[in-house]
Amino acid sequence: MNNEEKTILVTGGSGFIGSVTCKLLVDSGYNVINIDRVKRQQEGVTQYPFDIDNHQLKGVIELTKPDAVIHLAADHSVPLSIQDPASTYANNVANSISLLNHSINAGVKHFIFSSSSSVYGDSETILNAESDIPNPKTPYGRSKLIIENVLKDYADAYEFNFASLRYFNAAGSYEGLGYTLNPKQHLVPILVNAGLNDEVFTINGEDYETPDGTCIRDYTHVFDVASAHVSALNYLMDGGDSNIFNIGGGSGSSIKQVIAEVEKQLEKEINVEVGPKRDGDAERTDANIVKAFEMLGWEPQNTLEEIVADEIAFQSKK
Repeated sequence: MNNEEKTILVTGGSGFIGSVTCKLLVDSGYNVINIDRVKRQQEGVTQYPFDIDNHQLKGVIELTKPDAVIHLAADHSVPLSIQDPASTYANNVANSISLLNHSINAGVKHFIFSSSSSVYGDSETILNAESDIPNPKTPYGRSKLIIENVLKDYADAYEFNFASLRYFNAAGSYEGLGYTLNPKQHLVPILVNAGLNDEVFTINGEDYETPDGTCIRDYTHVFDVASAHVSALNYLMDGGDSNIFNIGGGSGSSIKQVIAEVEKQLEKEINVEVGPKRDGDAERTDANIVKAFEMLGWEPQNTLEEIVADEIAFQSKK
């Protein structure tokens, strides 16, 4: 069976990572189905415009008979998960289990899950490895860890394999596809927006135990994150065992380092103020990506400099 005869169902395929993932799947020859309430016209993609809690979900899965499901739809806000954990658990846990059950019952054999580096919390190691004991600090991180454990149980019980991809701060843009829904959740778009529009940027705490006092994050280009899904899909379809993979850039940058990179490329200073720490913010998250390289043949292609350049180009065209 060639790729044109294989159907991949993507939840959240209209979103930031989802839209690029759908494009790369189409470019790889797959028949792509997108379930997302946000309507987005994408060449080669058939969309069903509703949320995964919709009663039509079961019928769509039975009708399209996907060979694999890539599950990206979720509540992504860490602060909102603290304010309203009931909503986070309903969307990220209950709806995910419903999707998983419908998929299993329809005979889906492969499942790729959008997890998060938030499962690590404040790790004792500089580079987070998949073997580290998870210690999520927020309902968002815990919701992701719950589904990882559900997937392990399902893989043990049913004829089914999965890949859980723990993302580390996707950013940038790819071929006109960038982050547009809520830029206040992501550092790089916020900084670029502040620089382009002469707005104030607030650092949430500068008294962390890091070299410059600000949080350290591992930033990964959205193309690299999306391409990891294609690599994971190929791995599973080739008979790979269920597993968990870090998807990151391989090294972290502090908030002040990102500010400096944006200022350098914009050739102007950003008006920066310092505010209090936010609940749930880990001190640092850096990805050990050796496992993804060795087992998926995946590695990031883009640096922080390229991430910032692509974000500036994307926002400048709006």
